[in-house]
Amino acid sequence: MTLAGASLLAAALVLARPAPAPPRAIAPVARLEPSAAEAVARLLDGAAGVVAFGEVHQDTATAATRSALARFTDEIFPALAARASHLVVETWIARGDCGEAEAAVTKDVERTTERPPETESEIVRLLRRARQAGVAPHILEISCEQYRDLAKAEGVDYDRLLTLTGQALDAAVRKAALAPRRPGRPLVLVYGGALHNDLYPAPALAGYSFGPDIHAFMRGTYREIDLYVPSLVERLAAMRAERWFAVWRRAARPGRAVVIPRSPRSAIVLFPADQR
Repeated sequence: MTLAGASLLAAALVLARPAPAPPRAIAPVARLEPSAAEAVARLLDGAAGVVAFGEVHQDTATAATRSALARFTDEIFPALAARASHLVVETWIARGDCGEAEAAVTKDVERTTERPPETESEIVRLLRRARQAGVAPHILEISCEQYRDLAKAEGVDYDRLLTLTGQALDAAVRKAALAPRRPGRPLVLVYGGALHNDLYPAPALAGYSFGPDIHAFMRGTYREIDLYVPSLVERLAAMRAERWFAVWRRAARPGRAVVIPRSPRSAIVLFPADQR
C-alpha cells in the first residue's frame, strides 16, 4: 500500500469512530514548568491528531515585546516538528486579483488591527521553518466573493471577518487532516488567534471558533493550547476578567512557565514573566 493509501485508510478509520463530546472543563489550577517548550511537550506526550495553538495578537503598542509567534517558532515548533506532518497558519495572501473589494478590506484590516510590520516577517519565518523541517505549510484561502462580502460602505464588517476567519481555519484544518501524513508524524499543528481554537467558547463568541467542530471531526483527537505572553495579556481587561488570570498571578515565579489545564484536551501556557 502506498503512503497516501495508508494515510487515507487511517483517516477513514478515525472518522468512522463516534464523535465524542469534549471532556468536561475543570476549575483552573496552575503548575510550574521550567519552560514553555517543556510544558507543551508534557501536554502533548503521546498526542496524535490536531493541536491548535492560540495567541493574543500583537499590535503596534506592544511591538517592543517579543511575540508569542516568535517564541513559538524558536522554542516550541522545533520540539514538535519531528512529530508533525502539517502546519496551518492563520494568515492569507492578498493576491491582487479581487479588485477594489480586496484592496479596501486589506487596507481597513491593516489600519484597524495595527499589526506591527514584524508580524508578517515572523509568519514568513515560521512557514519557512516548517518547510525546512519537512512539515507541509498551509495558509487560508479567501475568495473574491468573500472579499466582496466583507467590504461595506462604512468599512469592514469585523464580526463577519472573525466568523469568516474561523470558517477558513476550519476548512484548512480539515484539508490538512485528510492529507497524507508521514510515518511517525501524526500531528497537524495549527497556529492562530486564541479566539478561533477555543474548545469551550463563550456563547457570544462560538461563531468564531472551529474548536468544537474540529474536535468532533477528529473524533476527539483535538487539543487546544493557548500560548500567552504575560505583558500582552495583562493589558487586556477581558483577559484580567478570566478565572485563570488570578490563578496565574498567584502561581507565577521568575524564570518559570505556568500551565493551567482547562480539561484533558485544553490548556493555557504562559511564558515566564521575565522572559524577553
